[in-house]
Amino acid sequence: MPMLNRQTCLAFFLGLVLCLAAGQVAAQQTGVVKNDGVLRADPSATAASVGSVSANSKVEILDRKAFWLKIRSNGTTGWVKMSSVATEGGSAGNPGALAGLATGRLGSGNIVSASGTRGLSSEELKSARPNFASLKQVQGMAISGEEASRFAAAGGLMTRSIEYVRPTVPAGAQPPDSTPATN
Repeated sequence: MPMLNRQTCLAFFLGLVLCLAAGQVAAQQTGVVKNDGVLRADPSATAASVGSVSANSKVEILDRKAFWLKIRSNGTTGWVKMSSVATEGGSAGNPGALAGLATGRLGSGNIVSASGTRGLSSEELKSARPNFASLKQVQGMAISGEEASRFAAAGGLMTRSIEYVRPTVPAGAQPPDSTPATN
């Protein structure tokens, strides 16, 4: 198996991103809700509540707008954040799944993440749809740690240990992770 160079890997990654952004939601796409939540009338955190959904409920995914999914759960239809639903091929415990995307500040923990969208217009972002068939195909290309080790050995790659680099602290200043000394 030939070794992949950096440009090939980058081209593959960009192709995957474009497939996810430009594809259409497959008919009868399903998912599982990660946590108890509120179904909203519109894809907005301030939209009126139209019902609720329980953790581990299987739902039908009807549409997607930005980082929101329109779902049907027990006969009730509404919008939830995409990050609250594990979709086909994903699970609540799999942060690598598409549903693992976080979209900003959540709850009181103020967890923040960012998504890069350079080169896409706001209209392209609003109309983007994930291509779940392509995602499943790419997930099928995953290899085990043992296969990765064999590939590395065949390519002459070797393990290197790199020491942790500690930041320099000006004289008299407290390191950021230390507790001030008491007298």
